[in-house]
Amino acid sequence: MKNKLLASLFIVNLSFLSAQNNKAIMEINYETKLVSDSLNKDKMTIFASTLLCNNVESIYFSREAKAFYNGTSKETISTTAGAIPKYPKSVGSVYKSKENLLVSLPVGKYIFTYEEPKLKWEILNDTKDIKGFKSRLAKTTTDTGNTFFAWFTNDVTIQDGPFRFKGLSGLILEVYNKNKTIEIYATDIKKSDEIIEPLNYRNDVKTKSKDQFLEARKNYTENPSMYNGNLRVVDANGNDKTKTMSDRLKKMNTFLD
Repeated sequence: MKNKLLASLFIVNLSFLSAQNNKAIMEINYETKLVSDSLNKDKMTIFASTLLCNNVESIYFSREAKAFYNGTSKETISTTAGAIPKYPKSVGSVYKSKENLLVSLPVGKYIFTYEEPKLKWEILNDTKDIKGFKSRLAKTTTDTGNTFFAWFTNDVTIQDGPFRFKGLSGLILEVYNKNKTIEIYATDIKKSDEIIEPLNYRNDVKTKSKDQFLEARKNYTENPSMYNGNLRVVDANGNDKTKTMSDRLKKMNTFLD
């Protein structure tokens, strides 16, 4: 009932509220589960992300990443060059302005930013209740040939959602891929007036196309030191962990694979 009431507040005068400036009217927090081995789904990475949105603009990001790039992160890791700030579990972000999506994802120490193609959705007949919201199921196939499903609700008429998953008639509350090795769930929905702005990565690489990012990431999985200035990653005992990182990257499911 609380979420139903909250949804009705957002639907009323939605266009007026979002037109004030670049302030959000909603904050949706999501939990993401990434399974690195489809044969062993107990091995997974879990991290939290936040979507700040109004009906024309949004930013999807990790609070940890924002703190990291603002210079307030205190966690470090050991390398051959000494202790360096530790990356958050999730560094990427997606900034939406009207119909344009700018995705920023890490390749080594660099952040590659590119324009993401729009998704084409097929609305299915399935329905269910999610956190008090009546939701419908939709299906899409990405430009890289992967199938994703999304539960969305027209109770909140903002056409947004986590990561690149946007463009339905209402807010997306859950997303998962065909093998369920990637699952994203909304954990909290509330009002917000926080400023919507892209993360300040400082050293991001603006690509001419998404293909440039995909090629860079492919090269990085083969040689992780390539985009780290030949920096080798070591553990607390000085053991070289670069190859371990390479093996992990090759197995890791991403939103684009």
